[in-house]
Amino acid sequence: MHGRKKPMRVSRLFVAAAAALCVVAASAPAFARDIRVALDQAFPIRLAEPAQGVAVGNPSIAGVSIQNDRFIFVTGRSYGSTNLVVMGEGNRVLYSGRIVVAPDETDVVMVTRGVETARLECTPLCRPRPDIGDGPASTAVNEQITGRPAATVR
Repeated sequence: MHGRKKPMRVSRLFVAAAAALCVVAASAPAFARDIRVALDQAFPIRLAEPAQGVAVGNPSIAGVSIQNDRFIFVTGRSYGSTNLVVMGEGNRVLYSGRIVVAPDETDVVMVTRGVETARLECTPLCRPRPDIGDGPASTAVNEQITGRPAATVR
């Protein structure tokens, strides 16, 4: 009888514990890694289930636009970090994670003159890129940019 293996017995306690663990895992929220979004840029999030509610810890750092109940956009408004919570049916947490808003330094050159720092975005021509905390010269450029009429799409 050495060639035959004995059937493995699974205790009822083990089965009950495994079932309880599956229930807990199924009801746990989707805690995700950080969402990194650049200032003034949007980041899309597709949800597996319909959302019933969305909350942002600090809306001055990041904003949320709801496209539909399964698709939202997170937009970086100011540097820093905050959190995002998406609730589903029965007040179940579908998503809970941190949003980090950071500058997009791709193709950016910084020029320092004394205590003034100016940023230029070179894509491919270098143009002033106003940023939070810039001095009066950059603020004037930003006012010119934001004062232009927006393009309309028909």
